[in-house]
Amino acid sequence: MHKFNIKSLDKLDNPKRRQLMPPIETLKKFQLGDKGTLLDIGCGIGYFSIPAANILNQGKVIGLDIMPEMIDIAKEKAKNIANIKFIKSEEYSFPIQDTSIDYVFISNVIHEIENKAKYFNEIRRVLKPGGLLCIIDWEKKETEMGPSINDRISKEEMIKICASANFAHLEDVFINMDHYGLKFKLI
Repeated sequence: MHKFNIKSLDKLDNPKRRQLMPPIETLKKFQLGDKGTLLDIGCGIGYFSIPAANILNQGKVIGLDIMPEMIDIAKEKAKNIANIKFIKSEEYSFPIQDTSIDYVFISNVIHEIENKAKYFNEIRRVLKPGGLLCIIDWEKKETEMGPSINDRISKEEMIKICASANFAHLEDVFINMDHYGLKFKLI
C-alpha cells in the first residue's frame, strides 16, 4: 500500500502541480458555496485548504493530516487567515464533532487507505445529512508522477466504494488528464 513520503514535500506544491491542478480553479469546479464548513482530509501543507478558506469566506475550513510536519507547515502558511485551522488526526478517527461538516474534500488520499469501510464510516459520522463529499484521485493508468498503477482506484471502483458507504454519485468533475474528480451526497 502506497503512503506519501514526507521527503517528497516538493511534490505537494510546485509550478507543474499548480499548472495541472490550480487550487482555486479546481475547488470552484466542485461548486462550493461561501458558507458552511469544509473538512480537508489529508490536507498536507494546505494546498487546497488555504484557497478553500477564501472561497468559504462566510464559513470555515478545517485541515486534517496524520503527519504533524504537514500540520506545522500548513499552520505557518495560514497564520494570517482567520477562518481556517489545522489539526493532527488519526487515519480512522477524526477529532471532529458528529454531523458538523457541510463539505468533505479529499485529494489523492483514498488510494492510500487500507480499510476503506472504516474510513468512510468516519466520513459519514462527521458529515451533516445531505453533506457533500468531493474526491480527487489518480486515474488508474500509468502516468509520469503518482503512485503505482496497482495502488490506484479507478473512477468506476471509487463510485462503487462510495455507493456502498451510502454516498450518492452526483457528478463527475473534470480535473486533468491524470486525475478524476467525483462529487457525492450523503444519503
